[in-house]
Amino acid sequence: MGGRRSKLIIFTISVSFIISASVYGAEEKIPKMIPVRLNPHPNSLEGKTLLLRWNGKYNGDKFLSRVGELFVEQVKGIKIVKMWEVDSSTAVISKKMELSDQIASKISALNPQVVISAQAD
Repeated sequence: MGGRRSKLIIFTISVSFIISASVYGAEEKIPKMIPVRLNPHPNSLEGKTLLLRWNGKYNGDKFLSRVGELFVEQVKGIKIVKMWEVDSSTAVISKKMELSDQIASKISALNPQVVISAQAD
């Protein structure tokens, strides 16, 4: 690359499916999968709020903090929200759908335009 250093930020977007007890049939023991429709992505992150969500696993907060620093360096006017600092009860592995719903509601209440979630071991 001729001595030039390029910066690359990689986003990993996973399409997930919601499994809910409400979609269980009376005889069924296996949940049905319901596809989730993704929200439209913003054309730019300038002036947007980016929320970082950590699940409490070792070093995930350090990784996300560095991701936030890189965004601040590269995106004009971006606001970074570290969910674990706003509400430490969200820095957990959500093993039950009810807890996942509670965490999602807390995140949604902050009205971020983008959420990045990371696990790290």
